[in-house]
Amino acid sequence: MAFSNNDKKAEHEKQQDLLEAFFLPDLCNTRAVMFLLILSEALVLALTLIETGLPRFSWQRFAIVSLFVQWVALLSVAALCQLRVLMSRLHVVSASALAMLITQAVTVLVSLIGEYVWPMDTPGIDWPWVLRNQVIAAIFSMMALRYFYVQSQWRLKTQAELKSRLAALQANIRPHFFFNTLNTVASLIVIDPDKAERMLVDLAQLFRAVLKADDKLVPIAQEIELGRRYLDIEQVRLGERMTVNFELPHELPELQVPQLLLQPLLENAVYHGIQPVIKGGSITITLTQKNGGWLLEILNSKDPSVATNHGNHMAQANIRARLEAISDESQLAELRIEDLGQQYLAQLYLPQVQPDVGDN
Repeated sequence: MAFSNNDKKAEHEKQQDLLEAFFLPDLCNTRAVMFLLILSEALVLALTLIETGLPRFSWQRFAIVSLFVQWVALLSVAALCQLRVLMSRLHVVSASALAMLITQAVTVLVSLIGEYVWPMDTPGIDWPWVLRNQVIAAIFSMMALRYFYVQSQWRLKTQAELKSRLAALQANIRPHFFFNTLNTVASLIVIDPDKAERMLVDLAQLFRAVLKADDKLVPIAQEIELGRRYLDIEQVRLGERMTVNFELPHELPELQVPQLLLQPLLENAVYHGIQPVIKGGSITITLTQKNGGWLLEILNSKDPSVATNHGNHMAQANIRARLEAISDESQLAELRIEDLGQQYLAQLYLPQVQPDVGDN
């Protein structure tokens, strides 16, 4: 049974990868349908103006053509939506040809139904009108498919850049942090073997996350736990110089975030805020609900009179790029940084991202 479940999961992940790489977007969501309706109305307006001109513009003609185009568009989108999984397994040329065939078939069907519902004065089917509809549908279908393909290539290029940035982020986890941790463990083995063992377990979990090769979304609880483990390691090294406070909801939300989102910000807080100050300082991690999403704040004390190396902000740039990848126009994930003089504040606004059932 376990083997069967693994096979199903692998098949699901393979299908998800095909859909993500497929050039035709998901046309089943409300946003895509609304965009299509607006674009279709713009097309109808342009065709009506070309045919009648502005002085003789006919609202009746506009309404009839609009009804016809909307039926063609909606039926085509419904068919492409249902066949998207099948089409994702085809070559780009074959998938494009199938999409063109579907739109042409829908156009013919709606044209013939239109001839039956609103017959012309002349008997029989007005084949020149049907042919004109086919040509117009073919032109705009090819334009739409070309647009979707170019957009898909740009999206894949962006995702490749994000993976490259994640790899750079993973490689940028400070090597001396690992060496310092191992040295601390070595010194604790004789004095406090239990604490040394806990440090090694925390370090192993951190290694596992850092060396992971993908950028899949993980639960916020898992990301916060990874941050706890990192701070536990630094707590042993810095001792009473560092105070950590977690102000979290009683039950963490089922929120999905990119992996290694919190740890780089905590590392910056430790190395640029706490470590340079002899008397140390504090770090407070807060998670609150805001505007339909969640606000994760990392607030660390610092001494503005102590000079520190602020680095090249590569981690912040990587986090912003990865947050952009899970954002859309209605839900924008973002990172805000604010220097308050005596404190340094990093704010992560995280929208509700639906978990991928294939990852469970």
